[in-house]
Amino acid sequence: MTTESDHGAPGAPALAENAVHLLRRKGAAALAAYYIGTLPFLLGLLFFWADMSRNPYADRYLAPAAGGLALLFIWMKVWQVRFCRRLWNALHGTVDAPWSRRRWRATALRQTALHAGGLVLLPIAALIVLPLAWVYAFFQNLTVLDGRDTLSLKQAVREARAQALAWPGQNHLLLTLFSVFGLIVCLNLMTGLMLLPYLAKWLLDIESPFTFGGLRAITNTTFLTTVCALTYACIDPLIKAAYTLRCFHSTARSSGADLRAAIKPYLKGAALLLVWGCLATIALPAPAQADTANATEGTGYASRLDDTIDRLLQDRRFAWRLPREKPPAETDNEATGWVARTLEWLTERIIGAVAAVDRWIEAVVDWLDRRFSQPTERLGGGRDWRPIIRLVFYLIGALLLLLLLMGLHRWWSSRRATQRRPVAAQVQPHVDIHDETLSAADLPGDRWLTLARDLMARDDPRAALRALFLAVLSQLGDAGRVALARFKSNREYRNELARRAQAEPELLACFSRCMTAFEKAWYGKHPVAENQLSAFIADQERIAALVRSDA
Repeated sequence: MTTESDHGAPGAPALAENAVHLLRRKGAAALAAYYIGTLPFLLGLLFFWADMSRNPYADRYLAPAAGGLALLFIWMKVWQVRFCRRLWNALHGTVDAPWSRRRWRATALRQTALHAGGLVLLPIAALIVLPLAWVYAFFQNLTVLDGRDTLSLKQAVREARAQALAWPGQNHLLLTLFSVFGLIVCLNLMTGLMLLPYLAKWLLDIESPFTFGGLRAITNTTFLTTVCALTYACIDPLIKAAYTLRCFHSTARSSGADLRAAIKPYLKGAALLLVWGCLATIALPAPAQADTANATEGTGYASRLDDTIDRLLQDRRFAWRLPREKPPAETDNEATGWVARTLEWLTERIIGAVAAVDRWIEAVVDWLDRRFSQPTERLGGGRDWRPIIRLVFYLIGALLLLLLLMGLHRWWSSRRATQRRPVAAQVQPHVDIHDETLSAADLPGDRWLTLARDLMARDDPRAALRALFLAVLSQLGDAGRVALARFKSNREYRNELARRAQAEPELLACFSRCMTAFEKAWYGKHPVAENQLSAFIADQERIAALVRSDA
């Protein structure tokens, strides 16, 4: 399946702006038709949502209520077709014929059959993300292109599909712009609805559930549904006007409807000018032969003089008098795609914002100049305060820059201190070797060995044996042979080591001997002889050697 390129497509920002102008100039009657159909559905939806979410007997009349909401949805779609049809006629400069009962009925049947699938396909397309723009444009086009007496269901689907595939870049950017605009409108409405109860409380001393509940009211589903419904009522007419313009520009490439609509207001004036021109031509006398010859000779002399001047100016001696040529701006849509045009539009808006800020600063400087120069002018001094004001601004800027650098320095120093602090805290931590909640992960392996040597020097072989066993577990944990955890038993460590070190029987045997010796001494209260401690140290060193060799 091939789609059309964006060649000849108006830019998405320009299309949105033209949609706003279309609604402002010719959309009053159309907006009336739109809200006649949309407001009953939105009110019915809010009532249905609130009643079904709070009424304990809602299941008894759920089906009739849903059927009534479906009828309101059909009512809304038919009036939205009338809204788009009024805009379509305004663009073509025509007047729509009165709607007959047959036309109302056919439009309602087509909208019911086609938009019923949209309630399922649009959420699926939004979940997949990629086909969302095409599916959304397809259902918008179904509303825009419907309303004709001779339109069939297959023809409506075919035309809406063709318009949805046209200009994909413009379609995606237009949907992105309206998504961002819709989010801003939604946040504004949410803020306004949250502030209204507080204004009523402050001005009229009226309490409401919002003032009692505070920000918890935002999580109320009825409140969120109300915000979404108001957002839809605000931005959907603009979206439909934009897609009406999009279909108009797309179909006008083959029909020339845009040219006919543009020249139609000037046809009467052009006809009148043509009549007056013919009358003036008939009334004027024929020019003399000599005047014609003189005019021809004068024209030839003027053209030769222009050619001579152009040749002289091309000489290198006079090249310095000519202005530097600028490269022609690319206006062809093939040279610049919709992405480049969008970036150019954003650049222009940023430059305009910077220029507005610059004008504001200049206005502040002028105000300060007038403010501080008035007393001096009354005294006859006439001193110019503009350099002093500029100096004050420069000093304020330098002070802000200095504060920023100082803040960055303090942040960097605190970050380095935070990184060094855990290392310093781990140099000599205090541990109680007799604490039963002690885990091998509390200290690194070398620290456990240092502690074991200290305990042996203090003639406490039983505590030294536990420190050596924790050192063995720490070494195995660092090597990835076991996963250290406070809740694990020694048997669980041995089973885990047996699973992970099946090809290392010597490592498993050394650990088994260490575990047996530790449990006899620590839990069995057996005395620890010097030769047992030496054998344990030998097994510990062998385990460390085996782990290092594998690493």
